[in-house]
Amino acid sequence: MYKKVLLTLDGSELSALAIPHAAQIASGSGAEVVLLRVVDSVGHIIAQTTPAGFEPMPGAVTAELAQEAVAGQRAAAERDLTQVAQQLNAQGVTNVALEIVEGVPGDAVVDAATRLGCDLVVMATHGRSGLGRAVLGSVADHVVRHTKCAVLLVRPTQS
Repeated sequence: MYKKVLLTLDGSELSALAIPHAAQIASGSGAEVVLLRVVDSVGHIIAQTTPAGFEPMPGAVTAELAQEAVAGQRAAAERDLTQVAQQLNAQGVTNVALEIVEGVPGDAVVDAATRLGCDLVVMATHGRSGLGRAVLGSVADHVVRHTKCAVLLVRPTQS
């Protein structure tokens, strides 16, 4: 049924809850699994650390420091995703690719799903609604509303 599954992982325990679901789908259908991590962009880091409308203050984040931060995020993402790929391989999912992109998470997931031709996105979500989602935003909500493919949302179990 599914040929290419995009599994979004941000390094959190919550996002890892989606791994078994993607593994089961892929092992049952022979689908490729693309492990996606979104990292910050240099521009985003600078924008977050520079007061609006002001010149950077002494000691502020420079472009070079922001580039180092992004490089560090990319290296950590590659390590983490490689470990997940090995975990999936051990479970019999052998067609696994890694994708690390810079950007805003919701937009980056939608763009990756489209660009890679994925027919399913698997991701974990807190499942917040109402004010909690409005205040904190929701990557999952953005993906569901903007992607053209199916989306499987995995919520943490309540104990």
